[in-house]
Amino acid sequence: MSRLPLLLLVLGGVVFVAQAADEPSIKSPSPGKRFALRIGAVSGDGSAEPKVDLIEKESGKVVVDLGTTPPSYVERTSLVWSADGKRVAYGTRGDKEGDVRAFIWNGSAFDEAQLPGTMPDPAIRFDKSAGAVKNYGGAVQPLRWLKSGELELSNDLMMLSRDNGRTYTGTVIFTVAFDAKHQATIHHVGKTKTQVEK
Repeated sequence: MSRLPLLLLVLGGVVFVAQAADEPSIKSPSPGKRFALRIGAVSGDGSAEPKVDLIEKESGKVVVDLGTTPPSYVERTSLVWSADGKRVAYGTRGDKEGDVRAFIWNGSAFDEAQLPGTMPDPAIRFDKSAGAVKNYGGAVQPLRWLKSGELELSNDLMMLSRDNGRTYTGTVIFTVAFDAKHQATIHHVGKTKTQVEK
C-alpha cells in the first residue's frame, strides 16, 4: 500500500494537518490515555473494509482485534469507556444495522463479556392511520458505563408507514449487569420514546 505524505495547509497563520487517505485514524482514548480505537485507512473507492482494533497507544500493539467494518460505518464507530478505564464497549453501525461488544480488563488483557443474545426492542406507538408498516432497521448502541458497573445501551428501530407516509422511530434505553464470569443480563428497561416524522 502506498503512503501519501501529510498535507500542510496554512490559513491565516494557522497550520492544519490533513491525514492522508491511507493513514489509520486513532480515536476514543481510554481515561488514562493508555488505550484507543484504531480504524484502518479507507480506500479511495470504498471497496475495502477498514480494520478496527483496540490498541495500546504508545506501542501500537493490538490488544483486541475488532475485525473490520464497512466504510460507511466508520463515522459512527466508537468506544465507550468506564471512568476507571477497565470496562469498554465497542459500538459500530450503519443506517439499518450495527453491532455492540463489551470487554472487561482482567489485569493483563481485555476479556470479552457475553452480552444477552436478545436485546429489548422499542415498543413503537403507531397512529391508527399507520396501517401496514415497513421495517427500515435500527441498532443497539452503547451509551455509557454507570458507577454500578452496568452498561447503559439504547436500541432504536425505524418503521415507515405505507398508508400515511410517516416515519416512526422508537428508542428504548436499558442497562445490562455483569456477573463475576462477565455474563450479562438485562437489568432495567426504560419506556420507549416514539418520534414521528411526516
